[in-house]
Amino acid sequence: MKTTLSKIGILILMLSIGSAACKKDKKDDTKISFKYNQKEAEIGTALGMQYGESPVTGVFGIEMEFLEKTLTVHYTNNYPDSLSGKGDALAVTFLTDKVNEITPGVYNYLPLTQALTAYSIYGDGESFLMINLDSSSQVDPTEVDVTGGKVTVGKSGNVYEFTFDLTTSVNTTITGYYKGQPTIYNQKKKKAGMHQNWFPQVNGNR
Repeated sequence: MKTTLSKIGILILMLSIGSAACKKDKKDDTKISFKYNQKEAEIGTALGMQYGESPVTGVFGIEMEFLEKTLTVHYTNNYPDSLSGKGDALAVTFLTDKVNEITPGVYNYLPLTQALTAYSIYGDGESFLMINLDSSSQVDPTEVDVTGGKVTVGKSGNVYEFTFDLTTSVNTTITGYYKGQPTIYNQKKKKAGMHQNWFPQVNGNR
């Protein structure tokens, strides 16, 4: 009887370990992408731009930019200044309590009628999706503003995790996931003439 119970205990333990491993593998295998309508755009590059302190003391803005892998970032003096290729790009401006990093937590969309607070997503045209951004075309990409939803942020060392669940100005949704080590740049160090919102510079309306 003791042997049988031991075997059962070992079997349960093995199943538990196997189940935990499967769950871990499933999380690790989550696709790094964002989805809009019927398209899933695999994220190739993610980076951030510090906006500095807002008019509210202790509340800072950081715009994170998630670029489809078909878009290539070009740098000047280790600072992003242009793109080539064609694809979609998601920009989300986080209001956080630190100037150079996004504190882990749940960031809810902040209606324009409310005062600026940390752990919020800033709208007013500062969080948006650009569709069919084409560096070789004079045609402006389609821009869809984020108008609701949330982003859950996790952080371990320099590794961030972003889980998107957003709504847009045209009553659609943007969902997705990113895990990686994006560089967050200080926009005050940009070269003269560079755009603060650098990647939409191909759009003449920005």
